[in-house]
Amino acid sequence: MADDTGNLTKDRAALGKLTDASSALRPFLRDGMCIGLGGFGLDRKPMALVREIAASPVRGLTLETFAGGLDVEVLLAAGKVARICACHVGLDHFGLAPLFRTARQSGGVDFEEWSEWTQLAAWRAAAEKAPYAVVPLDPATDLLRVNPHIAPAPALFGTEQAFAVRAPAFDLAILHAEAVHPEGWAIAEGDIYLDPILARAAKRVVVSAERLIDDAELERRHRDVHLIGAVVDAVVLAPGGALPGSCLPNYMLDFPTMRRYVEASAAGASAADLSAIALSRLERAGDEP
Repeated sequence: MADDTGNLTKDRAALGKLTDASSALRPFLRDGMCIGLGGFGLDRKPMALVREIAASPVRGLTLETFAGGLDVEVLLAAGKVARICACHVGLDHFGLAPLFRTARQSGGVDFEEWSEWTQLAAWRAAAEKAPYAVVPLDPATDLLRVNPHIAPAPALFGTEQAFAVRAPAFDLAILHAEAVHPEGWAIAEGDIYLDPILARAAKRVVVSAERLIDDAELERRHRDVHLIGAVVDAVVLAPGGALPGSCLPNYMLDFPTMRRYVEASAAGASAADLSAIALSRLERAGDEP
């Protein structure tokens, strides 16, 4: 049963996989693991879950993200990251991600660069439990120089444009949705990005969401489901859990917080201060965005 706010009643039978962020993540976190970050850029990023990881003792993480943003910044600020695998990390029209830029320029973390196409192919292979995928590439591409997980495969396919891309081994995926059933069936308005692929590829999946839905709404909106419950290990209710990023139709990007972030960076703010700004909107998630 759902009350007027859309929240489920406290019946234990209705809770399913529902828990708090700490209980959802802590059993799966370990040093050196590979975490896949859902969402795209500054949209529907699992910031409430990122905050929990940043506060944990885990170290030496590999982050896999198709388009990283403040999620990567916060984990860098917390000293959690050893390696980043991405085709892009930035703050969209707010410019470069300053902590990521510093980490790259200083060599503070390893960076594995992908094109959008090759990373998509690698994630798809992981979702299909295949060791690699084959993609057509120009043999002159610089990806061969910067990415050790892309290799020529002409002997297999009889062409010099055939390349094998190795599938990553995701230990954990963290995702944010607009709504979720306690058993893990999730709904996202608009673009679902690579979240369904990432959820299928990872050994463990934790989903946070703006609100909970009951059986009746799940049945009514079954065509909107982008994550099936079978692949989800834990569900976290986190209203405002993508802030200061966007999660439509609930809220748009928090422009004032983003401006504070880039202005503080330009003024020489510390990594800890930047992280505090990035996470400050989560502390006020109960307010109207």
